[in-house]
Amino acid sequence: MRMRAVAELLHRALPPHPPAERTPEEQHRHLLEEAQQLYENELAWEEETGEESTESGAVVSLVFPGTLALVDALVTSHDPSERGEGGPHRDVVASFLEWLAGRLLSLRSGGIRGSATIRAKETDLTDRLIDLVMHRYCELSQAEVERLEAATN
Repeated sequence: MRMRAVAELLHRALPPHPPAERTPEEQHRHLLEEAQQLYENELAWEEETGEESTESGAVVSLVFPGTLALVDALVTSHDPSERGEGGPHRDVVASFLEWLAGRLLSLRSGGIRGSATIRAKETDLTDRLIDLVMHRYCELSQAEVERLEAATN
């Protein structure tokens, strides 16, 4: 639904979802697990330290730098002579977005246990992380991101 809303607000087509390219199953599973573990580790670090929090809340890009760096790498084509595979792994990012959305729904419905304060913070961070991952997945320009933010505020 978010992707449809973005396409409507920007008045342009977005890359196909789900993407046509498919990462081999074992590699897909490994990359998805890496993204999930980065999310969980970075979230746990923020819960422990609170170092990326300000008066207006935590800065998502600072809470999840590794997660977002991995997403950037997964949506970008690489020179085959570089280490790793040549093409992008947009299907892995699509799976990660689905996982994040499922986690957000579980947080909102009370399916994840923990203190109300920690769950509320994780809900907010996860919701905002979905937007940042989606912006990368949809290959939005900075101007488009600014237009979206202006329209939603």
